[in-house]
Amino acid sequence: MSTSLRRQRKFLGAQPIDKFAIGLIVILTIVIVALIAFGGHAAARVREFTWNERQVGAEDTAFLITFSRPMDHVSVENNLKITPPLEGKFSWAGRRMAFTLDAPAPYGEFYQVSLDAARDRYSAEGQSDARFASFRGQFQSRDRALLYIGVDGEEQGRLVLFNLTQQDKVLLTPPDLVVLDFKPYALGDRVLFAGVNTDAYQQGMLQQRLYTVTTGITPNPPAAPGTRSNWFDFNRNSSSPTPAGEVELMLDSDPYQNFKFDLSADGEVIVVQRVNAEDPADFGPWMIHNGNATPLDTEPGGDFVIAPDSHTLVMLQGEGTALIPLPLDEENPLSASEPLDFLPDYGRVLDISDDGQSAAMVNFNQDNPDERYTESLFLVTNQGEEEILLTATGTILSAQFDSTGRSLYVLSTELLDSENYVEQPILSVINLTEDVLQDLLALPPQPTINMSLAPDGLALLFDRMVPTDNPEAQGIRSGDGRVLETSQIWLLPLYKTPAERLAGLPTSDIEPQTLPFSGVQPTWLP
Repeated sequence: MSTSLRRQRKFLGAQPIDKFAIGLIVILTIVIVALIAFGGHAAARVREFTWNERQVGAEDTAFLITFSRPMDHVSVENNLKITPPLEGKFSWAGRRMAFTLDAPAPYGEFYQVSLDAARDRYSAEGQSDARFASFRGQFQSRDRALLYIGVDGEEQGRLVLFNLTQQDKVLLTPPDLVVLDFKPYALGDRVLFAGVNTDAYQQGMLQQRLYTVTTGITPNPPAAPGTRSNWFDFNRNSSSPTPAGEVELMLDSDPYQNFKFDLSADGEVIVVQRVNAEDPADFGPWMIHNGNATPLDTEPGGDFVIAPDSHTLVMLQGEGTALIPLPLDEENPLSASEPLDFLPDYGRVLDISDDGQSAAMVNFNQDNPDERYTESLFLVTNQGEEEILLTATGTILSAQFDSTGRSLYVLSTELLDSENYVEQPILSVINLTEDVLQDLLALPPQPTINMSLAPDGLALLFDRMVPTDNPEAQGIRSGDGRVLETSQIWLLPLYKTPAERLAGLPTSDIEPQTLPFSGVQPTWLP
């Protein structure tokens, strides 16, 4: 076979492949030209919104939005809309944007988040092919709800949950238990409470046990950044929510009597003051952790709170306040016998800011002859700074930081009649940024009073107790042991809008409102 014939056959055999290659090149060329001509690149879009379809609380301070490509920051920030509006600040890390709230989202609200126009980083302003896929998201804040101990009728001595958002009331504890004190868990799904049998309570017997009770609330919190589940280790996707009123015993009273207790912010630790009924010299704080109750290896003390880090106990010991480490690591236990620090000038800690940087503490002025028989409230920081905030001629009953740490609400009393020792409660707020004190409300003299600041900082709760004059009466007793005839619960709105809260102190024209039920220790759910 000639060389020319072999070449001709080789060429004819390869011709279909060449045709296919030429056709593919033509098609790809047309596609490329179309992409260039009509801007056919994939539109930038939102890949993840961490609060979508979630329920947020005061501890949720920022949400994250992740985009499919690097974005032009200004175009996103100018076009992102939140309805109702929330004030906050933007920050960026690559394709991820964070929006940090200036203050907690008001409770009882439903929020829409939208982004209709934005550009990626490589698109010029006004470029026709700078496409963005519109985004719609939504989330809601927790319901505005409160707990209280009832004083009338079937509610007497029982823990009651009232949902202000839904106008719904639930009696959580059974009628054969009298609730003495309680602490809600951070997600509002459970409440830790001290209870005593009704007959024992009427006889004045100290046999209180610690229990938990479910509220029937099924929270759906956002996941922590970089995780798939919330740090409270709560099963958000439970198909069968726990009903309200399921009581579980946490700590018995035999042979120890249980008194003051506190619950850590993460819900993992309980500290309770206990005394052995058979040996009164055996008393001091115990810690409940991982279901085990063990005495703390530290000196006995008085009043205490668990710090926001959930690892430190702040406790009155001797003539001051000690910061005591909690031995939570079973493999490497840290002895609580040696305090981390000791503050000799303060006899009581009322509250610690959420970031753990500041504490509201009381000095009884025993070493100051000019101010003896008074009490002073101090702001003490973790940097060792101390600032006096106010001095009361009566008693500083309680103080509570708002979630931003910029304001401190104080309930104190002023002495009206030194001979009969009549004290008038006064509710005040201190703007810690501007160092300004403002009295909000003067209350009539009463045996005891309780105050609770809403987690979103927009309202206060307090009770107004009315003791009975009947010496034979039985019922719920106030802190000084007197039987109550009734006790009103009052709601004090502080701000009309979140913008007013950010602007400074509450307006002077606020008026308290009576809620349609009676009880003591009104406390907002977190």
